[in-house]
Amino acid sequence: MHIDIIEETGNESPAGVFPPDDDAPDLRENPQQIEQMPVARRHAPLRNFLISVNGPESILATGNITIKSDLPSAVSGSAAQEFASQIEIVFAVPSLNWERQYYVDLCSGLKELVERDTSDSFRVVLKISRCHFRAEKRSGFCLAVRLVAEGNSEQQAELRWGLGLARLQQALLFSSRALKQQVGE
Repeated sequence: MHIDIIEETGNESPAGVFPPDDDAPDLRENPQQIEQMPVARRHAPLRNFLISVNGPESILATGNITIKSDLPSAVSGSAAQEFASQIEIVFAVPSLNWERQYYVDLCSGLKELVERDTSDSFRVVLKISRCHFRAEKRSGFCLAVRLVAEGNSEQQAELRWGLGLARLQQALLFSSRALKQQVGE
């Protein structure tokens, strides 16, 4: 699995907003809302990811979620099919969101864990950017996790995406536990 880390630099305006809108459900406090999300009902790997990453064992929370199927692969120029997702992630402990270094450490740990997978049918981009936090009325940081899987058919690409998302879920939970111990939460 190939993974790239992108860090936006400077004081550009926040790329993200958390929660995405005032009516967005808090999936940590209301996990039953995950079952109400059409995209989570359609894609079991995403539902499992959201339940785990927003769960009590994690110090992470999810924001915007985008799922997309491209026909054919625009990136590689081949006849392969693509299935992709992008999920914004923040720390559930607000004070961790104000320090970029926590995101840098999280990305470093994820890169180390995920690159152990030798599959070349996945690409992951971890993008650290500024984010406006509505509840706290201040800016901090967030992480956009983009996963792109390729396959010979749309179904194969989606299946590989699901496997890649499960791998990312494991790495995020492992990194979350390590960070949780580090910060003493």
